[in-house]
Amino acid sequence: MEITIDAMRYIDKYNSAIFFSGDSDFFPLINYLKNNGKKIYIISFRNNVSEELRTSGHGYCDVLDIEYIWGSNLKTRTKKIILRKKDGPKM
Repeated sequence: MEITIDAMRYIDKYNSAIFFSGDSDFFPLINYLKNNGKKIYIISFRNNVSEELRTSGHGYCDVLDIEYIWGSNLKTRTKKIILRKKDGPKM
């Protein structure tokens, strides 16, 4: 809610807004800002962004595609490790 209030309060102070979110709850705010002449860009994870939000701005970028943030040797976890608490001594 605070980002919405700030975006509207300071609407005359910026030309572009970048949303680091995939949450479709921002869709009405993005439309409002676009209708008021703001350029809107969305940055999020490809698997964690709503379709309406991904297509609502002037541009979209998947965070994992930003090589200079992650570096060229980004490795993803291939095996899920589950740690279980060992049982203590029984009394």
